[in-house]
Amino acid sequence: MSKPLVVGRHEFAKLYGVGVTTVSNGWVHRGDLSYEDAVIVSGKPFWPGGLAIRGRQRDEAVLVELMRAQGATFKPASKGELPTLVGLQEYAALFGVTQQVVALARRRMLAGEGAMLPPSDYLLSSSPLWLLDTVLEGAEETMAHSRKGTWMLRKDVVEALRSGLYEGPGSSIAKRGNYGTASD
Repeated sequence: MSKPLVVGRHEFAKLYGVGVTTVSNGWVHRGDLSYEDAVIVSGKPFWPGGLAIRGRQRDEAVLVELMRAQGATFKPASKGELPTLVGLQEYAALFGVTQQVVALARRRMLAGEGAMLPPSDYLLSSSPLWLLDTVLEGAEETMAHSRKGTWMLRKDVVEALRSGLYEGPGSSIAKRGNYGTASD
């Protein structure tokens, strides 16, 4: 299976040896980097790996390590080349539960206390991300472990995510603090 290289703000910063705030408050606000080129997952931007490595002096060793750690087999140049990604907020919307419930299920899985969720495909900028196909492949198992059938896969959310029309929780970058803006 081919898997794309994907980078968040932290990975961008590591690739170029800068602070994370340089990525968001410098490059984005100066127009060197755009959220329009990123997919927004659980309120955070993630850029295609090919775009992230264009035209700048990057640390090649970090790039090799990112490719290895992600199991990435290609570097997409545009967000249109990325498969549908799901974070905690989208996962919750897919199954009609809260983000906190999904996070708890993930913590239990990581602690070896049950496998309600499949392992995440990525851990980027401290956020677990799944390919939508991974979530769907594990959906029966997820629902089977659900107490009282609380977790039910919502086909409307699946279709909205697949078509790029999802506007639910996590689909936009949230304001942060008193100084945040809609594009932060």
